[in-house]
Amino acid sequence: MTIDLNLSSEQSQIVASLRSMLSDGFPVARLRARGPDFAQDANALKAVADFGAFGLFSPDETGASELSVVEEVLLHIEFGRHLVTPGALAAAVAARIAAQAGYADFEAISSGEKRICLANTLRPTALEAPAGEPLMLFDWEGCGLGVLWNETGAVLLDIARLKPEAVACTDRSVTAARAVLSDDAIVTRVSSNSSRLPRIAQLLVAAQLLGIAEAARDMAVGYAGIRSQFGQTIGSFQAVKHRCADMAINAEVLSAQLVFAAIAERDGWEDADFQSAACRQIAARNALENAASNIQVHGGIGFSAESDAHLYLLRAHLLENIGGPPRLAEKRFLDCPPPLFACHEGEKF
Repeated sequence: MTIDLNLSSEQSQIVASLRSMLSDGFPVARLRARGPDFAQDANALKAVADFGAFGLFSPDETGASELSVVEEVLLHIEFGRHLVTPGALAAAVAARIAAQAGYADFEAISSGEKRICLANTLRPTALEAPAGEPLMLFDWEGCGLGVLWNETGAVLLDIARLKPEAVACTDRSVTAARAVLSDDAIVTRVSSNSSRLPRIAQLLVAAQLLGIAEAARDMAVGYAGIRSQFGQTIGSFQAVKHRCADMAINAEVLSAQLVFAAIAERDGWEDADFQSAACRQIAARNALENAASNIQVHGGIGFSAESDAHLYLLRAHLLENIGGPPRLAEKRFLDCPPPLFACHEGEKF
């Protein structure tokens, strides 16, 4: 069996263009000095929307668009690398919900005119019996709508009806609020019985976690090559070499599984759910391990607020629970039928 996982020339150009734009508008160092109004990322998101990042798919999901979930995954890897606001993930998922549910604000969401915040709950039954379910909202200020999903479906929420109360967030680069879900706050919904959307949303989360894993690896390797101790760079020490090698393996394993899952989703393989569940299962673990190792390679400075290293760890912890806690991802993975590898010979990324 052979599968070509190399990017096409068009895909490489898309990634290069977005990376260049994000390097200018979303340098990770911005988060260390982010002001209390948190307006910088929100304003810059309009440029991301103009890039087309929130409407790559065909609105009617017929597959008529030349671009697919594969290209969407590539974009979200870059969002993870640059720790773009969770609003980018929220907007991408919300645009799909609006398109599938026939919601009138699809154009406003996909164009970035209407801001969307990311909502999360750790209870798997939240969308089946929403009344009274506790929610967390991330980067919610100035947003009219929120998006919430789990394995049973996805919904758009009216933020005003949720009556959010601001709270401190573990990821201090993100604003957070506590709210209580109610039936009247649900604007529109799609069910996992009739939509692949929850599975695609989990792939986008995994893609951002891969971006974090890769950025942490690159940051650690770069620092190990310039930091000197005992008259030589610390990258020459065996302990540091092994840690950086483990980080590279973590990123490569997750990258390969994410690519495989994205192909499965794009081409409608019978084992697409298994591939997605496997990807989601390892994504948070590998991202967290790389983020923690990056801090260790940086030594004392890695633990300080003056370093960017800790920002990757905080964001990985936030994304770890989006769409449901890790134990649900594990259960979904174990409940999936075995993969059908023999069916996929000759596929191309």
